[in-house]
Parts: sequence; C-alpha cells; structure tokens
Amino acid sequence: MNNNASGSGSVDSTKDSGAQLVLLGTQSGPIPGTRAGIATALVVDGAIYLVDAGSGLPRQFFSAGLEFSRVRGMFITHLHSDHVADYFNFFSLNWTNWDFHRQTVEVYGPGRADATGPDDSGTPGLPSTPDAPLVAPELPTPGITDLTRLSIAAHAYDLNQRLRSTRRVGGRALEFTGLDGRPMLRSHDITVPTDANVAVPCPPMAPISVYADDKVTVTATLVQHPPVFPAFAFRFETAYGSVVFSGDTAPCKNLAELAQGTDVLVNEVMAVDPAVARFAGTPLYESMARQFTDAHTPHRTRPAGPGVAEVPGVGALAQRVGARSLVLTHIYPGDGSVPDEEFQTAAAEEFAGSVVVGHDLMSLDLRRSTTTSSAR
Repeated sequence: MNNNASGSGSVDSTKDSGAQLVLLGTQSGPIPGTRAGIATALVVDGAIYLVDAGSGLPRQFFSAGLEFSRVRGMFITHLHSDHVADYFNFFSLNWTNWDFHRQTVEVYGPGRADATGPDDSGTPGLPSTPDAPLVAPELPTPGITDLTRLSIAAHAYDLNQRLRSTRRVGGRALEFTGLDGRPMLRSHDITVPTDANVAVPCPPMAPISVYADDKVTVTATLVQHPPVFPAFAFRFETAYGSVVFSGDTAPCKNLAELAQGTDVLVNEVMAVDPAVARFAGTPLYESMARQFTDAHTPHRTRPAGPGVAEVPGVGALAQRVGARSLVLTHIYPGDGSVPDEEFQTAAAEEFAGSVVVGHDLMSLDLRRSTTTSSAR
C-alpha cells in the first residue's frame, strides 16, 4: 500500500478516479490524548464515506482537505462516546458547506440495545450490575436514530435562532433536519438477528447488507466488544479493492468471516499489558483490566493458560483471514509510550503482508494495497 504520512492534509477529494483511505483520528478510548478521536474516511472516485465520528472530526476533516459536499455516508461501529463525540457537531458545523439541493448523508449505526431479546440482565440492553444508577430511564439505550433526534432537540436554540438570521438562502430558511425540504442527514438503525442481545452480543451470523451506491457496497456484522451491544464491523467493496473496518472488538468468528480475503484490514490494536499497568494501584484497575483483556485485539498473540483460551494478535488475525495489508488504528497506548516499532514488529511477526501503524491525517492509496508500506 502506498502511503502519504506527512499529515499535511494533502488529500484531493475532487479527484474523480482512485481510492484513498484517510486516517482522520487514531485515538483509542474516551481519554483525551495526543491523537484525534477515532474517525476514518474512505474516498472512492471523489465520493466520501466516513467510519465513526470521534472527537475532532470536523477539524480533522477540514485539515485533510476533504469536502463536505462529497460526503455520501457515515457508518458508526458502536455508540461509545469516543466513536460519536463529534457525530452531530460534524453536521451542524458544516451547514455552509452542504450541497442542499442534492446532498443527503445516509448514516448507519446501532439501533437500541434493548430492541432484541430476551436477556436476563434485569435492565434490557444493559449488563446486570448492582448499585448502578440508570440514566434517562425512559430511554436508557438509545440507538443512532434516537441519538440524531435527541441531538437535534438539544441544539434547538442554535438551530431555531440561525434559521431566523444566517441560515437563509433567497429569503428561505436553510433547514437541515428535514422539517422543511431535503435533510442534510438521514439516520438508519441496522437490524440485527433476533437471537442477538446484550447477553449474547455476537452470535454467529452471515454478513448483512447495509448500503450500496455506484461507488461502494457495504456489509456489516456483529463483533465482540463486551459489554457493548450492538457493535459492528463494516466491509466496503470498491472497484479498487475491499476494505474492512473492525470497529472495537476482540478477535471473533464474525469478523473473520467478514474480512476473508480483504485487500485492507483496518483494525484496532492494544498493547494489553502496558495498558493494564497504567491503572495499577488505582480504584479503576479491576474494571479497566477486564475491559482491556476481553474487549480488544492485542498487538501480539496472548497464549492460552489455565482456563484461558489463546487470543490471536492483530497480525495473526490478518494472516488467518488472508488480508493483503493491515492498517493499525484505534491504538492504545497511543501516546508514544509503546513505540510504533513495537506495534509494527509485533504485527509483522504474525502477518506476511504489509503493516501500517496509523497516525492522524495519514492517507493510503488503495490502488497499491499489495505493495509494502511503512509507518511514519
């Protein structure tokens, strides 16, 4: 894979041929760090498709030289805050760049966690945890369409005020929520199998069709990110090759099936032992250690032990699915305390293809996805 790792925002989204993967933000988790929040753009023949909307997306999108009027779709892997922190802001702040005569961005993501069942949690859609308060009990597990609706309501003052002042074209209010004319965005809950729920978040399933246009087709599958449900991975098929976005997940059969033979696997990665060590001696140690160990992909294979199954490392996962290239993002720790060389070496030990350790604003050319690439 040919990469431009300058971070200079040199992507030309006006090009009408070719495909680029643009790592807008590569931060793991909701803790502020030196990287921007997780978000990635796939640019295909000038059309733009976004995966996740972490903190900093509006700024990073602009810095990358991308044009909002070319955005066709956004795909949300799951509703953790680090993946949706700038979801509504991205649209609200780009109203002057909206091609309001022709453009509606289709948004796909998780529906309500309590929409399927049964489960035995006691609180549908959420893990059973004693002594935990329930925020917004009238709707404790909103999905992406709920999030969109509630975000619009929460920003009603700004929207209403500007519709009566600056958001006007030819004497008419430029209303982007769809109350009066074409909406800027339209959200869709992805339907999941009826046997999937918070107690069984990742049952075996065939990939499901999500979206298609003249540039891409997109399929999805549930992945293993306990206790989150639903959590998705996405596969994009293009004329220039296929790209799979793992989302946040431990290695699982559903992801392996979705990613079989892909040209590029864009996968989260965690150096688990250093990650866990950061919380040693703190009240959060037990819960963070469990989350890091059970819900993410380690940077190298964790061997089996007494009562513990082997967990494939990110390189071993890429090798098993027959990927041609591996791009590491959602990196933790991502502050340099674990050097790029460690992530690169660990993956390369278990994967024969090219490995890229992602950085913010790195762009990668899909047309050369089988060519060896190096990290910045």
